[in-house]
Amino acid sequence: MKISVIGTGYVGLIQAVGLASFGFDVTGIDIDESKVKMLNSGNCTLYEDGLGELLKKHVGNNLKFTTSYKETTDSDVIFLCVGTPQDEEGNTDLKYIFSAVNQLKEYIKSPKHLVVKSTVPIGTNRILKELLDGYTIEIVSNPEFLREGMALTDFLSPERVVLGFNNINSVSKEILEKIYQNFTEKNIPFIITTYETSEMIKYASNAFLATKISFINELSKLADKTNADIKTVAYSMGLDDRIGKKFLNAGIGYGGSCFPKDVKSLIKQFESNNICPKIITATDKVNEIQIEWFFEKIKNYYSDLNGKTFAVLGLAFKPDTDDLRESAGIKLIELLLNEGAIIRGYDYVKKARDNAYKMYTLDKSKAFYGYNIYILWII
Repeated sequence: MKISVIGTGYVGLIQAVGLASFGFDVTGIDIDESKVKMLNSGNCTLYEDGLGELLKKHVGNNLKFTTSYKETTDSDVIFLCVGTPQDEEGNTDLKYIFSAVNQLKEYIKSPKHLVVKSTVPIGTNRILKELLDGYTIEIVSNPEFLREGMALTDFLSPERVVLGFNNINSVSKEILEKIYQNFTEKNIPFIITTYETSEMIKYASNAFLATKISFINELSKLADKTNADIKTVAYSMGLDDRIGKKFLNAGIGYGGSCFPKDVKSLIKQFESNNICPKIITATDKVNEIQIEWFFEKIKNYYSDLNGKTFAVLGLAFKPDTDDLRESAGIKLIELLLNEGAIIRGYDYVKKARDNAYKMYTLDKSKAFYGYNIYILWII
């Protein structure tokens, strides 16, 4: 079976390399020529534990990369993994989705299966089905649940596989079950459902996890005022299996490419259906002001920050990744710089340091001796 993967960002590259490791012939497609060249030479374009080694093992064998959609002509299955960024109003911008689909049309010469991995608002797969009406292609919604820093592990051993169909008796269902045969053999749950339910599962999952983070962060403010130990509170809460231990680490807010964007998008989807989402709106608001609350504590303690040197330890939005998008550490750096502070930043992931160095003049060494102030920012 031949497979194409459109988009080679975090989701697409993991998908392409992961499917190649299953033995499929995989072609990754990306408009970025420099990225394609790097990948074809075996150089991984992002940091994920184990991904680089697996890429080198398969590239040039059953895995290749190109900028041409023509390569999809012979593909049986096409995974759509392009970005769905947030526009200025908080809505999901689907321009890359529609661009990819429009370019794909020219090469649909035989029956194909388009599997949408990108996070898209509820109803999007239905729209894509209408756009491709008349073409010999079936659409499947297959949202990803990868954790950056654990993405390869999550792909190879997912907690569940969600598949949304227009018709659950479609040929696509059999095709996807063959592709994911490794998962059925591991008794990993498969959720077979509709487009709309599949799309909502993704948003509901991310919004709920974000809500847990905002809840413990808001609670940390009360703990700060009352001398309660928020770590002990969170630990004790987590021992209740109805609550669970994960996502109860108080900090200065969630970040990354998913939670902030998906929470805001879900709010907009509520509003477009004339529903006021009170809990999710509060989740978003708490997250936005958490970094400001922490920064005010710094200002109140030191008064004048001008000329003081701060070491910020942790630049990516979470451990074990190089992704700086919506990073609370970067937001803190910007607030400090605006007050005239001098910054020394470090992250133990080299690519995260390199990415940050492109944005700011940061100290790239591992040593932070002799500086005036230390801010520990490790989630």
